[in-house]
Amino acid sequence: MMKVYIVCDIEGVAGVADFKKQCMEKGAYFQQAMRMATHELNALVEGAIEGGATEIYAWPGHGDFPGGIDVELLHLECNLVMHAGDQGPAGFDESFDAMMLHGLHGMAGSGGVLAHSFYPFPKNIWVDDIKIGEIALNMATFGATGIPTILVTGDSVAINEARSLVPRITCATVKWPLGEKEKLGALSVRRAVTLSPKKAQQAIKKAARESMYLIDSIEPYTFPDEFDLKVEYVEAKYADNFASAPGVERIDEVTIAKRCHSLEDIIF
Repeated sequence: MMKVYIVCDIEGVAGVADFKKQCMEKGAYFQQAMRMATHELNALVEGAIEGGATEIYAWPGHGDFPGGIDVELLHLECNLVMHAGDQGPAGFDESFDAMMLHGLHGMAGSGGVLAHSFYPFPKNIWVDDIKIGEIALNMATFGATGIPTILVTGDSVAINEARSLVPRITCATVKWPLGEKEKLGALSVRRAVTLSPKKAQQAIKKAARESMYLIDSIEPYTFPDEFDLKVEYVEAKYADNFASAPGVERIDEVTIAKRCHSLEDIIF
């Protein structure tokens, strides 16, 4: 038995470059983006099975239901964790052998395609002295249960971000950022070069298969048992939302800090 959990997002999928039109539920091309994300996920599942996976779960993490994955198009052998909301991956435990990141993007300020950290308003998030985004927090969430992250797919900036945390991680790069087109809070909408969806699916399938052979050689990524969290927002009103929360210190108009004793203490 070899159990794999896949964390899915949509901004790192090949062919996805416009936040309002492709990444928002009422966007004209959101359904298209969901289909492309689902076809990529299916290719990943196929590669993981070829590499030895026997039980596969995927969590569609792009907002609340439907989460960026079209269940009707889902691979026969993939179990979908549905309606789990925006509170992070659900339904995993120490019985899983590995986690994979699909369709990920870089953190806010990284220069990547649709780069942001969780939502458009955190400008920077630090755990101790390390700046983090969704890639690091997902890795650490699974790492706390002893599960290594073995694969990441997304744009070149997301790939580099993941490699800086887990150097031996297997990667599939499906697009590359060009100049910035506009900013939505701290979210960067950029011109981009993308692989065709079919070419991206081929690359992802191959990378997923290869990543399965490295499970035993990759250590789980973790945060320290206790750490200092600092969050800088694009505007003061977002820091206001947390300024009076227990344990929170207001550093300046747009920045809060908190001493965290576990991942559950993280706020942003």
